[in-house]
Amino acid sequence: MDAETKTETETDPQKQARSITDGLHTLNYRPNGSGQIATETLDSWQPVNEVNQQAWEEIERHIARATRKISSGRASCLYYYMVANQMNPPLLASYTRLPLWKVYLHLLPFFFKRLSTRQLEPYATLFQISADDLLACRLLPAVYHMTSRHD
Repeated sequence: MDAETKTETETDPQKQARSITDGLHTLNYRPNGSGQIATETLDSWQPVNEVNQQAWEEIERHIARATRKISSGRASCLYYYMVANQMNPPLLASYTRLPLWKVYLHLLPFFFKRLSTRQLEPYATLFQISADDLLACRLLPAVYHMTSRHD
């Protein structure tokens, strides 16, 4: 790709980094002119931004895989919420204060469909959705993507 065909974002690392850090600043340590360590606050740091971008792409792949598993009937929608919120069964069990073996069962559609609204409440509270959303298998964005669930 020659210089004429590059977009403005590709040529300006600051703009490319801002798309990932959303304007957050990072504190960096580097030697100053006299050889002493000094701090500087920057809008971006390219290696960190690249790693963050790759991590978010991987998370999106996991979410897409979870959605396919649910569509094919191999997992309950609880599995989607667990993956979308970057959890695993032990962590989900810990946050909901449910036994791990129950969480594993609830990840299977056969058992999940038999849960009452009361039994779904710990999950609904954790994922900031309603038990009805879980029962209807409405796949809403992860908690960290939402500013307000029910406006």
